[in-house]
Amino acid sequence: MPEISRVSYKPIYLQICDFIREKIDSGEIVIGSRVWSESDIMEKFGVSRNTARKAIETLQNEGIVSRIQGKGSFVSQPKVDYGLQSLMSFSEEINEKKLKPGSKVICFTREHPEPFHAANLRIPEDHWVFKLERIRYADAYPIAYQVTFIPENLCPNLLDYDFMERSLYEVFEKQYNHVLSWQKTIIKPVVADNYIAKILKISPQTPLLYTESITYLAGGTPIESNKNLYLSERYQFTVLSHRFDPTRKVEE
Repeated sequence: MPEISRVSYKPIYLQICDFIREKIDSGEIVIGSRVWSESDIMEKFGVSRNTARKAIETLQNEGIVSRIQGKGSFVSQPKVDYGLQSLMSFSEEINEKKLKPGSKVICFTREHPEPFHAANLRIPEDHWVFKLERIRYADAYPIAYQVTFIPENLCPNLLDYDFMERSLYEVFEKQYNHVLSWQKTIIKPVVADNYIAKILKISPQTPLLYTESITYLAGGTPIESNKNLYLSERYQFTVLSHRFDPTRKVEE
């Protein structure tokens, strides 16, 4: 039987969670495989069903395991951490998690922007933009839907690039010598409509994270206006906040 302490300050169900996390982190329990059932935990650790249930529910709430009715609990795909304090491309985010990024281009066209994106990009509605609509993958699993608008005057001939294979930010920086500086992002909870459910292979009404983003160059010029949808079970947003101390001098 795995060792747990019955005199520790830490509740037994949390010790069980720690033990299961260690097994997952070490690769002994792999992603997608079945985790011990409540009965298994009761037998292995000599605990009550209530304790076993709390351990599984805790791991489920943390997004570490997913419960499938009638089949059991399984190790979830790791969440992609979208750091709002750092500007990274989708490919960079996925690579940082040691997953393989992928893209499917739904459409890539040259057109006039709708008013929302024209305002974000600070251009007239009769100017030309490139519209790039993609499904984004992590280890061949669809986790995001993105629609991006880029002003043609900042990236002429952008249609020449294959964004099934290339990172948009890489092209901005290496091919056009743009210096990406910062991004403004708004986040809202939504649910999947029938169109999004079909392309992300999920059920309608599945919870999603919706974002609207504007990316700016070093000089303050907007280069990208986005509307994105992320699977909330696969994404977490990290915000780094600092408290301003009014008693502290600025030069300190």
